[in-house]
Amino acid sequence: EATGSYTVRISLHGLAISGSPFMPTVMPGRVVAVRCSGMGRGLTRAYAGEDAQFTIESRDINRNKTTSGTKPFLVSIRGIISPQVHCILGDEGEFHYSYRTARAGTYFVGALLDGVDIGGSPFKLTVDPGPTHANGCSASGPGITGGYTGMETSLVIQARDYYGNARTTGGDVFNIDIGGTAAARLRLRDNENGTYTVAYTPEIGGDYYISVKHNGIDIQSSPFTISSDPMPREGYLEMYRSMEPDFGRNLQAQMLGKSDKKEQPKASKRKTKAAGTQWDLRVQLLSGKELQAKDTVAEGTYGTGFTHSSDPYVVFKIGSKTVRSKTVEKNLNPEWNEEMTLPVEDRMMKLLVEVYDEDKDDEDDIMGQASVGMLDLVEGKAKMCTVKLLGQDGSGEGEYGEVSMVLTIAPAKGSNDDKMLR
Repeated sequence: EATGSYTVRISLHGLAISGSPFMPTVMPGRVVAVRCSGMGRGLTRAYAGEDAQFTIESRDINRNKTTSGTKPFLVSIRGIISPQVHCILGDEGEFHYSYRTARAGTYFVGALLDGVDIGGSPFKLTVDPGPTHANGCSASGPGITGGYTGMETSLVIQARDYYGNARTTGGDVFNIDIGGTAAARLRLRDNENGTYTVAYTPEIGGDYYISVKHNGIDIQSSPFTISSDPMPREGYLEMYRSMEPDFGRNLQAQMLGKSDKKEQPKASKRKTKAAGTQWDLRVQLLSGKELQAKDTVAEGTYGTGFTHSSDPYVVFKIGSKTVRSKTVEKNLNPEWNEEMTLPVEDRMMKLLVEVYDEDKDDEDDIMGQASVGMLDLVEGKAKMCTVKLLGQDGSGEGEYGEVSMVLTIAPAKGSNDDKMLR
């Protein structure tokens, strides 16, 4: 079963026959796919943008390496993309392969001979992101546009390699510089998952810039131009309310000259309950664009044609309060042109926007969601908002379409806090 040189002795009555001993050489047999083997790091691990290599050895039924296999194996790599594979014929039946891919992720390497997989094929290949490069890094969050004077705001840096693959480990060094109207307090935190949080506090209102660099090179869109504005009065009200839950009731008691909280407990409870709704949020739902298709409908005389669509409607939530729009049937770019109102007790809360596909015989499918902060809204002034929908796990911005609306917040009738502020 093993290849190599052997010695064969043949004798008769103790005497060697003519030509004995013989010296035969056993050669490898025919190449058998399942006995062939692959080796090399490039079969199971690689880095985006870097050359990776592996080798396949031709072997016979007894796993002997054979030189008779001059026909290269059919090798393919399938995954997010399918990179081109190059082959070089080596010695003793070896074939050397190399490839390069720019996208990180999971791939599968298949190696076949005459349509049969070699041993271990297909191999699972993990391509990791390459080293961090400024050209691929990006920043997001409210801190890239501005904030309020004296209040901390933040942005998140996503470390990426040259090809835009998100890094999943920490340890990178980013240089942050904030300049402009005045100094700003700054702190940087490594989240150890490829993201970095930058928090800063503008001390004086005005225009600032934030420069984010890696290895001396600006990341995408850096430097960012931001503005710091004074906090609106509603923001101060919410800040004080968050610091002291009884702020509104205590302030009212002081205005009325009643400082004893224990006096008339039942009346006090009734007043607190009545003053719960401070604002009314009017939502003018306009339209949706490029929403996800959740339904597949057969069409044509014989049902051989198919269309993909949805029956979307929108649900708006603030805390436990909920309103719902009408349903627009079979439309991925619906127009609602509908108006709804939600009571608001706490402007620190966010307006949750959820888009669903209505199903007659099954549970409605969620098509995407988003949230809108209310602290930026100015009382009595309409604000146009277009939100990009995300998946339920917060991923896929822009992949689920978008919804446009106009938001207007105004003091609720009988709002004590509003009367006192006025």
